[in-house]
Amino acid sequence: MAMDAREDNLPAQAFVLGANHLTASVALRDRLLLSEDELPDFCRALLRVPGMREVVVLSTCNRSEIYGIGAQPSLIRPLVEKLWGASKGVSEDEIRNHGYFHAQGEAVRHLFRVIGSLDSMVLGEMQIFGQIKEAYRVAVEQRCVDFYLNHLFQSGIRVGKRIRTETAIHEGAVSISYAAVELAKKVLGDLKGKTVGVVGAGEMGELAAQHLHKAGAAKFVFFNRTLATAEKLAAGFGGELCLLADLDKRLSHCDIVVSATGAPGIVITRAQVQEAARHRGGRPIFLIDIAAPRDIDPAAGGVSNAYLFSIDDLKNVVNENVALRKESSRQALAIIDEEAARMEGWFQGLDIVPTIKNLRDKYNGIAEKEIEKWAAGQSEETRRKLEALGRSLLNKFLHHPTSRLKLLGERGDGKRASYFAGLFFALAEEEKEDGQG
Repeated sequence: MAMDAREDNLPAQAFVLGANHLTASVALRDRLLLSEDELPDFCRALLRVPGMREVVVLSTCNRSEIYGIGAQPSLIRPLVEKLWGASKGVSEDEIRNHGYFHAQGEAVRHLFRVIGSLDSMVLGEMQIFGQIKEAYRVAVEQRCVDFYLNHLFQSGIRVGKRIRTETAIHEGAVSISYAAVELAKKVLGDLKGKTVGVVGAGEMGELAAQHLHKAGAAKFVFFNRTLATAEKLAAGFGGELCLLADLDKRLSHCDIVVSATGAPGIVITRAQVQEAARHRGGRPIFLIDIAAPRDIDPAAGGVSNAYLFSIDDLKNVVNENVALRKESSRQALAIIDEEAARMEGWFQGLDIVPTIKNLRDKYNGIAEKEIEKWAAGQSEETRRKLEALGRSLLNKFLHHPTSRLKLLGERGDGKRASYFAGLFFALAEEEKEDGQG
């Protein structure tokens, strides 16, 4: 499918081809995923696709997307699908049936939604902002972006910053584990240097430990019925491994206790918490029970300096924060609408750029001839003054015409404005004369 030889004269259009958590299974996303080592070569290969002028590739566990600039995106699409599929052992039909393709205005809005985390699995998550900046950096490093995508991605980064600063979409925990960390901070303050006891070797306990580790918790003690089951988990955090039978002796050493076993009954009693609190000299102990059924005796919450939160408490926090983020998403969409309209105006305004250049070139030429005529035989100082006067007058004379042309271009009237500018300023005649000269 060859591109038209005249494609360089056609207006550039932005497009995105991709698959994400909404359209493709985890298995397919894994097959399409491009590793950090694969990205540079893949970006350069994409640039060799006929019609492709610029490209940025974003690839994460939840989405893989190819952003491009080309004159005829609909003709470029099957070529990119073929290249992508061949490089990852995926059929072109799989990409087309489980992916999406947007061009121009829709592609711009898609990028802005992604970078604003409105298209993420978790609304408002902050990781995608850094991932897009990194994808753009790699493309710049590989010289895969130029005038168009530089402007588009820099605008996108500005949109992301606006959404982060002007809305509350990133605020508040929206996962059980992260909500536990936020509550722990409210009770204990800074978590740096705190000791965490994790009871049970399941996924929920591990996830909570990961969040607490990121928040600065320094030491981890893992309690389990059998040491072998929790050995790998403890090693991953550089933590200490203990049997559940050791809880009586070690509970007082823990500032935070996360309990997430599959036990059918109470694992941590009120008496154990009371004894641990007595040995802590008034320092609070924060208890997080994320097991179902409960691991920690609800009466333990009545112990002095013991703060107990159940999974229901955490769910309430999460639900409140999800509602807050949904409200903020409406504000974020308003920002995206505003910025996408600005970007569309910029693209449309490019239609008028050649006309403005021709206009300035023509009158620059006229000014230079007049300056040369009047400067003949004059001193160097007089010549410089005449040149300065000529530049100043030219800028003043052309300011309003070029401003109006730019405005008409941004409103989508670039072609018509170019036609009339050519008539009013005799630009076509000037080009003809130059061609005959």
